Amino acid sequence: MRRKFELLMKDLWRALELPTKQDYPLTIAAWGARHFSHELVADPLKVRQVLDFIRALRISGVTGRRTAEEALMESLIDLASQCGGELGSTNCPRPSGFDRTTDATAEQQPMLRVLQELHDFALACFQFKRPRDSFGGTRRGLAFEILGEVGGVVDLPQVVDMARKALKKSKSIESRHAANFLHAYFSRRDGALDDAITAELLSLAEAADSRSTAFSALNALVETGTICEFEALDRMDEWKSKHY
Repeated sequence: MRRKFELLMKDLWRALELPTKQDYPLTIAAWGARHFSHELVADPLKVRQVLDFIRALRISGVTGRRTAEEALMESLIDLASQCGGELGSTNCPRPSGFDRTTDATAEQQPMLRVLQELHDFALACFQFKRPRDSFGGTRRGLAFEILGEVGGVVDLPQVVDMARKALKKSKSIESRHAANFLHAYFSRRDGALDDAITAELLSLAEAADSRSTAFSALNALVETGTICEFEALDRMDEWKSKHY
């Protein structure tokens, strides 16, 4: 039997407002959100309910907050991806911004509004501050992943600039997700990266202390046709020789 979205939201709010010492009621409810992408993909009002809950969750002190926030943000990545797929299947023209969507059809408009809700939420994640926030870097990284999916549909030049700045934080998880954003964004635009972004990604691949970050930087260059796989493998071997 299919769960109802309204029951999911009740479970989430109950776990937040009546917390226990165990984290599983909140965590289980949060992981359940990913099952509702099909229902949320064209319903911006329901999406706003989820986003309002995440905003309340991340300022709380409830047990399991971090795990639940991560699960919910990952469900937003899935939702953004599904919106992009649906819009692509209906040949939605790529607008230069959310204020340039008048060419979209009536069927496409609700999905574009969902993407705008996700876009605005993700951008706000970069401004959110919480004392001693161990989840901050991951939150910003997941925000880049959401924006990578949104950027497949709408031009986001300001986020490109943000991602380029984040590449300089080579020891941060945020830099890996910024590289993933650039990969997702430019691989959908049929063009190699310019010299400046190429140099920044190569610098990240060399300076990163995480294998996954170095790989993400090189993968962005390969998938956009900027370098070949053999060059990426050579650079990955050089990275390994320095760190192992």
